[in-house]
Amino acid sequence: MNNKKILMIVASVLTLCLIIGAFLSCKPTQSVKSEVQITDQAGREVNVITEIGKIVSLWPEATRVIIALNQGDKIVGICSMEKTDPIFTKIFPKLGDLPDLGNMQGGGINVEELISLEPDIIFTDANQKDYADEIQKKTGIPVVCVRINPPAEGGEQSLDLIPLIGQILGEEERAKYLKDFLDKKITSITDITSKISDDKKLKGYIAFARDPLTTNGHKDPLQSGGVINVGESNNIWYSVNIEQVIEWNPDIIFVHILNSVMGGMGPEEIMADPQWQKVKAVEDGKVYNVVIGYLGWYPTAMIVNIMQIAKASYPEEFKNLDVEEEANLMFKEMYNVDNFFTELAQEYDIYIP
Repeated sequence: MNNKKILMIVASVLTLCLIIGAFLSCKPTQSVKSEVQITDQAGREVNVITEIGKIVSLWPEATRVIIALNQGDKIVGICSMEKTDPIFTKIFPKLGDLPDLGNMQGGGINVEELISLEPDIIFTDANQKDYADEIQKKTGIPVVCVRINPPAEGGEQSLDLIPLIGQILGEEERAKYLKDFLDKKITSITDITSKISDDKKLKGYIAFARDPLTTNGHKDPLQSGGVINVGESNNIWYSVNIEQVIEWNPDIIFVHILNSVMGGMGPEEIMADPQWQKVKAVEDGKVYNVVIGYLGWYPTAMIVNIMQIAKASYPEEFKNLDVEEEANLMFKEMYNVDNFFTELAQEYDIYIP
């Protein structure tokens, strides 16, 4: 091979190398998204990216906090339960237009559709830890469990889900503000109710909207309102019989406000029902239509409920508490809606002490 051919081959190789080098230098490099590890309210350690673009919420309590943090437009899918919420769909009508992914409780989640939405994170109920692990394994998408009544709290209410979700969504400042704001409202009540001795506390019973013989076993919100829950149990909602209620003999009964739309009994119907006549609360006419959690709790409504319980039970101690004014203020601060509680009270005949 002569020198001329050798030079031509070398030149060709060098040209090819230059072309390959130019191609590689122009090829976009995939950016590595930074992550942070958090511990959710089911005690699970989860790695989440620091810049969340799209969210799927499979638990209404999470949805309500996400929206309060002004991140509602990032929600791309929700659980079926959200669609049936007659209260929160008034605050955030967009819920009605979002894809329905099914329920964690009941028929299960449509995993294929969930994956197709390409969310960066999934929020769900802290009482569904095993299912959360299953969804995360199937999708490869981080799943974070939250709850106002987290398992670790033993039935007591907590607003810790607000800063947790705020940290994940980069809304730490607003999350801290909202939690501090709501905590002060709770403290304004518990500073008084905590001083009531046990022997002077009223005994209370919670009647569910669909059936008054279904009750709630959580300590709170009755405990924060200074009332002993006669049905305290590890169960959230469970059935009892009228004989058990008569044996408990509560001093006061709080009825779920959605009884009018869920086919249950309101205060007047309970007081007129012969089988309830032996219950002290019925005899004394202390049966009230109040805000109680539906599909979990609304953070604001949970505190409104505490205020209603406290003032209905101890009117003298809370004579200066204006529940309607406080409720409207909290809904305004959380969701920028005016006179929301007043309108809700008129629609559902809510007791305003």
